[in-house]
Amino acid sequence: MRKILYFLLIVFCIIGVSLVNNERVHAAAPSATIKITTKETEVFDETLQKKLITLSKATPVIVLSEADGWTEIQYKTVIGYIPSEYLKSASPQYMLVQAKEEPLVRVTNNLQSEIKGKLHLNTIVELYGSATADFVFVKYGKLAGFVNQQALVKPVSKAMIVKSSADLVVREIASSSSQEIGVLRKNSSVTMLTNLKGWAFVTTDKLSGYVLTNGLITPPVEKEKPVKPVTPKPATDKKIALTFDDGPHPKVTKQILKTLEKYDAKATFFVVGQEVKEHPEILKAVYNAGHEIGNHTFNHEKLTTLQPEDIKLQIQSTDAIIKSTIGQRATVFRPPYGSYDETITDQLNVPNVLWTIDTLDWKHRDSKKTVLAVKEGAKNGSIVLMHDIHQTTADALDEILATLQKQGYEFVTVSELLGK
Repeated sequence: MRKILYFLLIVFCIIGVSLVNNERVHAAAPSATIKITTKETEVFDETLQKKLITLSKATPVIVLSEADGWTEIQYKTVIGYIPSEYLKSASPQYMLVQAKEEPLVRVTNNLQSEIKGKLHLNTIVELYGSATADFVFVKYGKLAGFVNQQALVKPVSKAMIVKSSADLVVREIASSSSQEIGVLRKNSSVTMLTNLKGWAFVTTDKLSGYVLTNGLITPPVEKEKPVKPVTPKPATDKKIALTFDDGPHPKVTKQILKTLEKYDAKATFFVVGQEVKEHPEILKAVYNAGHEIGNHTFNHEKLTTLQPEDIKLQIQSTDAIIKSTIGQRATVFRPPYGSYDETITDQLNVPNVLWTIDTLDWKHRDSKKTVLAVKEGAKNGSIVLMHDIHQTTADALDEILATLQKQGYEFVTVSELLGK
C-alpha cells in the first residue's frame, strides 16, 4: 500500500511540474503586437544590467509582455527589455502581397535566417518602418518578421458599403476561425484594399481587418468627369514641389529615394515607359515610398512632331505599364521638352504640369550649379525640374533639401501643390 501511495505522489509531482512549465511557455509566446522605438535606445537582458544591443529611433519590435515600466521585446533573434516610455504604438502602412511565389517571412533581414512562415498572395499585410529597404518588417495576424520588399505593392482602394441586411464580423486574417477583432454595422462605409477568395480586407477610421466579401456592396456613384489640364498656381503655405524626369534609373533613383527619406520629403517622378519596362522594381520602390508618379511618355518623343494616333499611343502605353507595375495609372503628365499643344492636352485626363525652376542639370551635369539654380529660384509654390538619371543630380539633392528645409519649406507632390 505504501508503495502505491509513493508511486501516486511521484506521478502528481511530475504532472504539476509539467503544467507549470507549459504555463511558462505559453506566457512567453509572442503576441505579435508591434511598437516602434521613440528614440535610440538600448536593449537589456533580464537582469536589466547587461546591454544586449542598441536600437535606432523608429525601429519596429515585437512586444512580448509589459510590467513595472519595462517592456519585454523581440527584435530579430534578440529578446530583451526596453523602458516602456521609449516605445509607442505605430500606424502601419497596408501593403498588398504580389509576387510570383508566396514570399517567405524570416526572423531577420538576411536571406540565410530562419523562416517563420509564408504570406499568401493577394493578402494585405501591415508594414512598419521604411518601405525602401531591401527587406521590410511586416505583420500578418500572429506572423511577424522580415520579407523581401519587392513582394509588396501599395493596394488599390475601392469604396464599399456594408449591406443593410446584417452587421459584418471583422477578423484578424482571412479565415473564419481567426480571432474576431470587431463588428461593422449595417450600411457603414468602408475602404476595400483586396478581395481574396471570398474575403475582403477593409479599413475604417477605427477598425481594419478581413470580412466576408458577400457582406459588401458597391455604393452608387456618379460618373467621374474628365479632369482638365491645369497650370500651377501659388500655394497658400511655404511649399515646393521637387520633380524628377526620365527615370526610373537603377542606381540614381535609389540614391534619390534614400535622400528624400532622410528629410521626410515627398516628390513627383515623371517616368518614361521604356525605363519602367526595364526597371519595374525601382518604380515600385518610388511608389511604395509615398511619392507621386507622373507620365512622361513611352520613349521621350517630342509630341508636337507626332500624329494624333502616335501621341495617344505614347500616353496610353505608358499609363498601361505604370498600372501593371504599381496597380494604378499616373496622376499627372509632363510632355517631353515641355512641348505641347491643344492636340495633346485634349487627350489628357490628368493635369499637364510643367515647371517654374529649370535646373538645367541635364546640360551642365554639375552638382554645384544644380544646387545654385534651386537656391536662387526657390519661392513659395515653385516646381523644380530635375532628372533622376544623372549622378550629379542625386549628389546635389542633399544640400538642396537641407538648405530649403532650414528656410521653412515643405516638400510636397505636384498634386498636393496644385490642391488636387
